[in-house]
Amino acid sequence: MYCFKIYLLFVLFSFCVVFFLTSCLDGSGSSEGSVNLPTFADVSDEVGIGDVVGLGQTAAWGDFNGDGCQDLIVANADVGSSFRNVFLFKNNCNGKFSDVTAGSGILDLPLRSAAWADFNNDGFLDLVVGTIMAGAPPILYKNQGGGIFDDVSLEAGITKEGGIVGHTIWVDYDRDGWVDLFQANETFVVESFLYHNEGDGTFKEVSEGSGLGEFNITNSAIWFDFNNDGFPDLFLANKGLNKLYLNNGNGTFTDITDDAQVGGDPEWNSVAACVGDFNGDALFDLYVVNISSAVRNALYMNNGGETFTDVTEETETGDIGDGRTCAWVDFDGDGRIDLFTTNHTNPSRLFRNLGNGRFVDVADQVGLDLPTDVFAATWGDYNNDGFMDVFLNGHIGMQKPLMENSGTQNNFLIIKLIGTGQTTKTSAIGTRVEVSTSSGIQIREVSGGRGCCEQDMLPIHFGVGGVRIVDILVKWTSGEECHFEDEDVEGGSIFQISEEGCSLVPHTHDR
Repeated sequence: MYCFKIYLLFVLFSFCVVFFLTSCLDGSGSSEGSVNLPTFADVSDEVGIGDVVGLGQTAAWGDFNGDGCQDLIVANADVGSSFRNVFLFKNNCNGKFSDVTAGSGILDLPLRSAAWADFNNDGFLDLVVGTIMAGAPPILYKNQGGGIFDDVSLEAGITKEGGIVGHTIWVDYDRDGWVDLFQANETFVVESFLYHNEGDGTFKEVSEGSGLGEFNITNSAIWFDFNNDGFPDLFLANKGLNKLYLNNGNGTFTDITDDAQVGGDPEWNSVAACVGDFNGDALFDLYVVNISSAVRNALYMNNGGETFTDVTEETETGDIGDGRTCAWVDFDGDGRIDLFTTNHTNPSRLFRNLGNGRFVDVADQVGLDLPTDVFAATWGDYNNDGFMDVFLNGHIGMQKPLMENSGTQNNFLIIKLIGTGQTTKTSAIGTRVEVSTSSGIQIREVSGGRGCCEQDMLPIHFGVGGVRIVDILVKWTSGEECHFEDEDVEGGSIFQISEEGCSLVPHTHDR
């Protein structure tokens, strides 16, 4: 009998050891989960984009020729130097890029920000950029096809002068099917500008009377629907107190910063913001990056009811107040969205979401702690393998690396959304996607810009870990919805979903 008890204890002990190891290996346990993390490697030279040098400022992924592969705009903020400022790289869909800047029509100017969207709903992504030159309006480049872009700023009405452009971001704030433009200005004297797309190739500046006035020095901005009413709201990252504006749904906005409790501190200098649902409650949470701050960055958990709670301390995501930019991205494809932040003189952080309300920094383990002083970190899957890669553009270090993600372990979805061009803009800015699995719900919105001054790829990426069956709900900005049940994503799937007819078309990919 004694031997039998010893045997039972041995079996129980063995089972516990196996369970513990399994939990650690698949990341579902409470450990910090350093096993089987993907790593990142600089592939800039081998893919053909290793010649970017200078004071790096902005970058954005955008498939400007519609071939299903993500192209890249990169820009510096050099004045009076011999370095080039603008680089347009075409993705050749074979793991290589070609520099197609010459002859593209895009001027070699020092830029502050860049973002892609189809402003005229003709099916081609257009480009807006903001320069660092005081008083100069943004430049709107219309995509003519064939890699040719025309500056149509004057005829489009993007002409209002004043301030220094801090951030140019696309948004359909009134949900009329035409993407509008917001320009954040870094000045006390001139407020930021909201341009309404009139639907005929022109824009009208409508800031006055909208409720978006009396800004502080606004370094950057982000639009997101924080209260799930279908209308995008606006957060401004300022020098001094930050601002959150509620979209009233009638072309006007209400400052609800105090009630929402996201103003921060008058001593803060907030330079970037990004949003993601870190706790799976289908509400977007907000992360704010500070620089030259004696305190920290801030993570605000969305409570619902149009309020937020500062959960920075308990989530261990404060960083050190030396920030440049941030991004929410599921870098390891485990189904939990993670947080990447960069710093001026300190290493970058990659806060891995442990799924229990806590994060752990794994940047040094995966190879993303350096370089420092990264202004723009734009995430996109350049090789269509289902794992998000990142291009890092900043000041310290001459070469600007494209960091390839080595991940292979988990299933994924990448969803390219195409609006009708009538009720929803073709580039689908602001459209929300919900992916439901046995593990819970994840949400994303197609973003017209975020962080310091950059934009991630427009197709939406979801990691789903070992799950293979998912439900997909698309909520178009027109109010229409498309629902797809029991989609098999084993090995990873790339889908194109069109609003018209709610059609879903799988795309092949190499894994």
